[in-house]
Amino acid sequence: MTNKELEDNMRKFDPELSALVQRSFDRQIKSLSLMPTDSAASPFSQYLRGSALANDFDGHNPLTHHSRIEKLATERIRTIFNAENAIIRTANTAAASRVVLLTLAKPGDTILSFNLRKQKYCRGSHMKFNFVKFALEPDTLTLNIQKLRYSAMRNKPVLIVYSPTNYPKNIDYKDLRAVADECGAKLWVDLNQNAGLVAAKLINSPVPYADVVTFSAGDALHGPHCGIILSKQYLADPLKQVLIDSGYSSVRRNVFAALAITMKEISGVEYEDFSQAVLDNARALENGLRKSGVEVLNSPTENHLVVVRLKNNQDGAAVAKKLEKGGLLVKAEQLMTSNDNINYPILRLSSLDPTTRALSEEDMFTVGMALGEFLNSSQDEHAIEGIKMIIQEMVENLPLFSEDWLPESEIVREQDNALMMKAMIYGM
Repeated sequence: MTNKELEDNMRKFDPELSALVQRSFDRQIKSLSLMPTDSAASPFSQYLRGSALANDFDGHNPLTHHSRIEKLATERIRTIFNAENAIIRTANTAAASRVVLLTLAKPGDTILSFNLRKQKYCRGSHMKFNFVKFALEPDTLTLNIQKLRYSAMRNKPVLIVYSPTNYPKNIDYKDLRAVADECGAKLWVDLNQNAGLVAAKLINSPVPYADVVTFSAGDALHGPHCGIILSKQYLADPLKQVLIDSGYSSVRRNVFAALAITMKEISGVEYEDFSQAVLDNARALENGLRKSGVEVLNSPTENHLVVVRLKNNQDGAAVAKKLEKGGLLVKAEQLMTSNDNINYPILRLSSLDPTTRALSEEDMFTVGMALGEFLNSSQDEHAIEGIKMIIQEMVENLPLFSEDWLPESEIVREQDNALMMKAMIYGM
């Protein structure tokens, strides 16, 4: 049965669900997302995620049992990130984070965390840790390593957590390693959407310096949404044991296969080109925003992030809701600083999804200008309709995943692709 026949039959059998699926597709294709967590999976990854391998479930196997597909995916990840050990059995970064916390800390331990990252995942008496915040300085909006060192020596944490969320600057991870060593703490870096730029070797990697590094295979990597844990070899067995004991192990061969082919795509020149375009587009978006008179924090950006400060203490959630009506999806947050009394309402923007859809630097400058003019306007229905016209005209003929980023071998006719997939699956 072809995809078209399957869709037609499903529409007849369950019109209610089919309508919801169509609504989701229409929203994605007719809007533009600047949210860091929005970026389509590659066609190969999507195909394998929904392939017959989804029926091939290993269950909760002992640590010594790994399928050939899992081994292939694991080895490719280790190679790309030059990691000593990799674990790919968690369903998402939340599960991966809990595994790391349960491995590296015990109840009552102090954890020194950038913007209190990972605290939200701690539920139950077995995860009652003493979280201590470190953050950007309110006057410079930069990370003060000496102040971090002072806090680490005073609080004696067992773990230091750093994640570049809301921070569009790259740091020297050697400095964090030195602080961790001096106070006797482990260092955990959660890369989130910067993982793609690290994989492409366009920004610094924390892997040589951190005890543990985590990120999602989705988003920037265009893979399945599963959690990845990289670690030093001495932590391999403790992490795996907690993974099994905690019940966060989720073994799915279809996801392993999707992850394996994603890593092969990342090793190609097309992904390098994509990652460079992510950087270029982020700067173009930033330039458009600044040209429109909007305040951009920590400019110029050094990664995929662009952080816009909302003026007059605007309600970020309300602004985001209005922009969504205009077809532009943004993430509203509060930017923490080291002073608990000073926080900034911001929009956290990313160039990932627009680049995945092949928007150019000129397009991104236009998006920045349109967004900035909307933020400076009365934000009424007229302004919403104005930005909606710009966005719809820009994306109406764009795919969710541009062929620009597909390896040449992927651009094949549909029937050839299907035959190749069958050969891959049944040959394993």
